[in-house]
Amino acid sequence: MVKSILISYLTLLSTVTAYEGKEDPWGLVTIPLIPQRVHARRRRRLDRPAQEKSDALGPKVDPFEDRSSSLYQGYGTHFVDLWIGTPFQRQSVIVDTGSGVTAVPCKDCVNCGAEFHTDPYFDEDSSATFYEVSCEECSVGHCVPNRHQCSLEVSYQEGSSWVAHEVADITYLGGSHESPLENPPKDTFHLHFGCQSRVTGLFKTQLEDGIMGMDLSETSFWQQAYANGVIRSKSFSLCFSRQKVVDVISSEAGVLTLGGNDPRLHSTTMVYADLIEGSSGYFQIHVKKIYLRLGGGDSVEFITSSSPTIEQVDIKEKSLNDGGVILDSGTTFTYLTEDMAEPFDKAWRKVTGSEWNTEKAVHLSDSELLAMPVILVQLQGWTAGIQDEIAPGLAATVDPQNPDDVIVAIPPTHYMEYSDKTHKYTPRVFFTEEEGGVLGANFMMGHNILFDAENKRFGFSESTCEYAVVADSE
Repeated sequence: MVKSILISYLTLLSTVTAYEGKEDPWGLVTIPLIPQRVHARRRRRLDRPAQEKSDALGPKVDPFEDRSSSLYQGYGTHFVDLWIGTPFQRQSVIVDTGSGVTAVPCKDCVNCGAEFHTDPYFDEDSSATFYEVSCEECSVGHCVPNRHQCSLEVSYQEGSSWVAHEVADITYLGGSHESPLENPPKDTFHLHFGCQSRVTGLFKTQLEDGIMGMDLSETSFWQQAYANGVIRSKSFSLCFSRQKVVDVISSEAGVLTLGGNDPRLHSTTMVYADLIEGSSGYFQIHVKKIYLRLGGGDSVEFITSSSPTIEQVDIKEKSLNDGGVILDSGTTFTYLTEDMAEPFDKAWRKVTGSEWNTEKAVHLSDSELLAMPVILVQLQGWTAGIQDEIAPGLAATVDPQNPDDVIVAIPPTHYMEYSDKTHKYTPRVFFTEEEGGVLGANFMMGHNILFDAENKRFGFSESTCEYAVVADSE
């Protein structure tokens, strides 16, 4: 798998703005976020032990409908506010589909970056509902008998790490950024999480207080929410907005929905790809083919009077997927097998007359940027279900033998990174991995993507991912 790779990434920082969530005709609750400044980060790859199922604590709360949060974007990953404890304390956490544990620094954390983070350390002594998880209840950590605690020690390949012990407290996601809601929302539940006592590397210097694991592990935030009865299905969706240029100052970024997806965001009919089952806990997907399409555009739909020129990259399907390819919101860029480097460069030279060089920055006018090829990624369609055969986003026009496969477009505005210091662009799709690959945030952008563990599928719909689409219809 891709656990061992090193990935450079930038962190998008977003927090929650004042808003009282309310149900709407679609059964959704929306919570807007406000932006923060972006910090450059290196992607942390987690080598975590297998996790056991988290116990639901106390009586289950009443179930609620899909919960949507408006996001804002600088570049890269996102974070959201968690309100924890009684009374509630705010902690900002990275939304990461590439890990499965939620953790924040607690009061006794020594030299853990308070001067960099958005909030003070979580003060467990001030919460009337906080408690230490005993060895008999360990679900996130493992028992250390002499301490009578459930311990967690997590290290990342680029050198960052943290140490914590397992605790539990009530929590809810979103709401007002400035202060907790007067009445706890009905989706409040008891969460098992890591109370950090030591952090190193990026966990110390990043703006976010902690991390919210959203992978397939039963310890992940959304899985615990489901186990406690506060979301109705084992699914959530992420919608990262499409922008011409991603600035280092955070701007509107899209929508996160727990418990499903919001169809009001969809510009095209949602089409489905297989979620590949495995033991890793990651959201794994199967890549069939890669193409380059001339003529510009930012959609799978090519709206001109003539047929586009499409060049297929000459690489075997097996090579693309050896080691597994995952969909990871915690990685800014896209990283695929090193076997792809030569054939991609060959195809790129054929259609552009220049090399593909991720170390070379170039000056581009807006028109030159928009005229660059669109990268098309063909994904294995959902084999357990039926697609809408006339929906945009299916592969029938480029691969008639596999008409139910899904095509995702990565336009140049997403794979070319702009530097406001040099005013140059640099390609940000890398072919460097000995094993496995990651489809990161620049792949996900401009789509409402459903992570549907219940039906073993991903859903893709093109979208502007604008919170106003949801807010204006409330």
